Amino acid sequence: MPDPTVSPERHTHRDDTYTERAFGPASHQSRYVFRLLRLFAHPFIVHWRPTRRGIRFLRWLYGTVIQVPAMRGTTIEHRSLGGVPVEWTTTARAAEARHGQRVILYLHGGGYVFGAPRTHRNLASRLSHVTATPVANVDYRMPPQTSLRQGQDDVLAAYLGLIDAGYAGEGILVAGDSAGGGHAARLVLRLIEEGHPGPAGVVLLSPWTDLTASGASLTSNSRFDFVIVKEILDRIARALAPTDENRRDWRNSPAFAPDELLAQFPPTLVQVGSRETLRDDGLAFARRLGDAGATVEAQIYAGQGHVVAMWSGTPDSRRAMQEIFDWLKLVLPDERDPSDPTVAELAEADEAGGNRPLD
Repeated sequence: MPDPTVSPERHTHRDDTYTERAFGPASHQSRYVFRLLRLFAHPFIVHWRPTRRGIRFLRWLYGTVIQVPAMRGTTIEHRSLGGVPVEWTTTARAAEARHGQRVILYLHGGGYVFGAPRTHRNLASRLSHVTATPVANVDYRMPPQTSLRQGQDDVLAAYLGLIDAGYAGEGILVAGDSAGGGHAARLVLRLIEEGHPGPAGVVLLSPWTDLTASGASLTSNSRFDFVIVKEILDRIARALAPTDENRRDWRNSPAFAPDELLAQFPPTLVQVGSRETLRDDGLAFARRLGDAGATVEAQIYAGQGHVVAMWSGTPDSRRAMQEIFDWLKLVLPDERDPSDPTVAELAEADEAGGNRPLD
């Protein structure tokens, strides 16, 4: 049930391994959201600095002042996977489906230095609702208290914790947005390199995969993206990986991973907004996967900014969620698959509030 205001255009490119699709035009709802961001959020973002004090302030802001509730009827359980804390997010639709061996391992964004499962409860709960699948939202460690590598270790430990808990790789979907998308790509590369069982598929939402900032959209889209600012990304990247060599190391920047590892990637879905600064990070990585022989679909949402699926209440976000569900059915087949989410159920995923945390 495509939304009439956001209809898919024809494939812009397709071959045996790589598919690229465009969606648009942008809805008036999303254009209104971007106007609000430009007026109220952007002035704060451009003056924020990723210092220890700045990071502490942002974590405090999102932890106490800005509340990001899960959608109504969501159950949140605080668990541990491989010794790493996670928020286990289950909506009523996911509970009714009873996919006992199916789960989404989710890695939140936040520039590698802030964010937490609680800041992404709305997105995680909507993802659980639309896909009818529980979501394990990982609370990985972040700089400056720890290194980027220690955060990667937490992500790996959480994934292997699912394996130890009885989940097979073919029942696990790895997903992440922005910095979490970068962590998701690193996780899969590390699983391949170390010989661990890989997931059934990967969903990367506006992933940050290149700490060298080589993507042209970082500059060309700077006047359109009111969330992600190139200068701040540069400062964070230099703090995470101080030298050019560090930033080009594929263990820090998955965009530079060798073809022999990329060729072994599971099926991958990449979603980007045409007007976001990280557009080329996602597209370049998707094209590298396709060139290496992995199966990948890249989706470009016209007129959209960072992490299209995050902006609940817009037809564009609902369309992105619908596309994730349609793609997931191909990589996580299950004879108990629920029916496709209806327009009403997609709209319901835009309603927040009423989550029930269980300690």
